[in-house]
Amino acid sequence: MQVFKAMMKIMRKRLPSAMIYIIVFIVISILVTNASTKDNKFEVTKLDICVFDEDDTPESRALTEFIGKTNDIDEIENDRDAIIDALYYKRVNYALIINKGYAEKLAAGDTADLFGSYHIDENYSVVYIGQFLDEYTTSVKAYLAMGKTVDEAISCTEEALSQHTDVDMLRVDKGGNSHYSVDFAGYFQYMPYILIAAVFTVICQVLVTMNNKDIRYRTNCSCMNSSKYTFQLIFGSGLFVISVWLLLIIIGAVLNKEMYTGRAWYAVFNSFIFSLVVTAMAVFVASFEPKENVLNIITQVLSIGMSFLCGIFIPMEVLSDKVLSVARFLPAYWYVKANNMIADIEPFSRSDVLLCCLVEAGFALMFIILTLLVRKVKYSGAAIATSAKKAAVSH
Repeated sequence: MQVFKAMMKIMRKRLPSAMIYIIVFIVISILVTNASTKDNKFEVTKLDICVFDEDDTPESRALTEFIGKTNDIDEIENDRDAIIDALYYKRVNYALIINKGYAEKLAAGDTADLFGSYHIDENYSVVYIGQFLDEYTTSVKAYLAMGKTVDEAISCTEEALSQHTDVDMLRVDKGGNSHYSVDFAGYFQYMPYILIAAVFTVICQVLVTMNNKDIRYRTNCSCMNSSKYTFQLIFGSGLFVISVWLLLIIIGAVLNKEMYTGRAWYAVFNSFIFSLVVTAMAVFVASFEPKENVLNIITQVLSIGMSFLCGIFIPMEVLSDKVLSVARFLPAYWYVKANNMIADIEPFSRSDVLLCCLVEAGFALMFIILTLLVRKVKYSGAAIATSAKKAAVSH
């Protein structure tokens, strides 16, 4: 196992590069987990609103005061340019104009053309205020139709609209009793990116060093055949990847504060198969002995490219059919597809999940075969050259 031992020595020097990716992934996972486990209490957002009361009646002032109970009223000069500047620089969210004749129209039950407004675009603030004003004037009109006076109608409307209900935002974990929580699903969703980035950063660099011309020629001169040499490289690479994968699995259980049970084991198995795919990919890429800058580009293209094309960073349901057609030729697509079924984003089917894992394993086998072929073709020339030199020396 001389090749394996040499590989481990080189790998220790490259380990800090991989740990950067892993540590960042862990920190982000901790932040996301802590944010998602907090009690989510729904609170109405306060808006910054400026009100220009052109009617200046008790009814219009009552509306302004009522708006101020749930929002912040800002004083701005009644000038078009000043209002637009305030909206553009986000000092206010909405500028409301209570038109002249508001009280008279409201008393007559006419709710048309009561207000004007300034706003930048059709955003949340515009919809919220528009809905609020519509509810307010409609309620006043309804109370007036019941025979109440204007003051009584406004008072009843304010009382009715002031009613609040405590709302708790609950997260619904898909998967029923499968014990595959939202946190687990999100954690496993982004794991392929970290596996590709961390593994390629270490394994490819180590293998490129091991494939150095001088080292390879010395190996060809020894009694070790090419297949045994390649096997030790794959074994060492696999051991490192499984160690990284096992670390991520343990951290996932710690962060989510629950052990893997039920359907979550499918996700564990799916990630294990994908880690083998990443190992085979790294060994295959390293067989071409790319320069370090080229290798960095390959790492980023594979990790980020597959993340965007295969549904890791962008959900599959929002990707176009053409993108998904291309993604089917990438192993990460089948990983994400299996993870979506496990999380019930797509209908769960045990046979379909295992089929996705089988396709991933097929990718791993393909890369291993291609690696053996590349090494046999690429390095056989070195063996022939070495034999020729030996023959020349003997003569």
